Amino acid sequence: MLDRLQADLKTAMLARDAVRTQVLRMALAAYKNEAVAKGLSPQGILAEADALAVMKRLVKSREDSVAQFQKVGHADRAAQEQAEIALLNVYLPALLEGADLEAAVKAAIAETGAASKKDMGMVMKALQAAHGGSLDGKAASTLVQSLLP
Repeated sequence: MLDRLQADLKTAMLARDAVRTQVLRMALAAYKNEAVAKGLSPQGILAEADALAVMKRLVKSREDSVAQFQKVGHADRAAQEQAEIALLNVYLPALLEGADLEAAVKAAIAETGAASKKDMGMVMKALQAAHGGSLDGKAASTLVQSLLP
C-alpha cells in the first residue's frame, strides 16, 4: 500500500490536484507514523492488516467530522469531509453489505454455535477472522444482535 500511496501522491501532484494531494499526504503521514509506532523505520512496510487499519481510522475520523459538521449546520465542511472519505475509500476493500453481510453473519452464528446475545463476542471474532477488512463492524454488530435471541 505504501508504494500505491506514493505513486498516487506523485500523480496528484503532477496533475496539480490540491485536494487529492492534501488527502494523500495526510494518509501517507499516518501510514508512516504507524510504521514508526510499530518499531519500523518511516519507510518501513506495514502488514496489510495494519495498513488497512490506518485507512479505516482516517475514514472513521472523517465520518465523525461529517456528523459533527452537519449537527452544527456547516454543510460546506461536511461536503469537504465527504470528498476526503471518497478519496480514502479507494484504498479500502469493498465492504460486505445487504445479503452478503447477512449470509456471512448467519454462517458465523452457525459456525460458532451461538445461541444467545451472550455469544455475540464469539460471532464477531469469527466474522473478523473470516472477513477482516471487508467487514463493517457496526453494521455486523447490529445484524448479529437482531439475529440472536
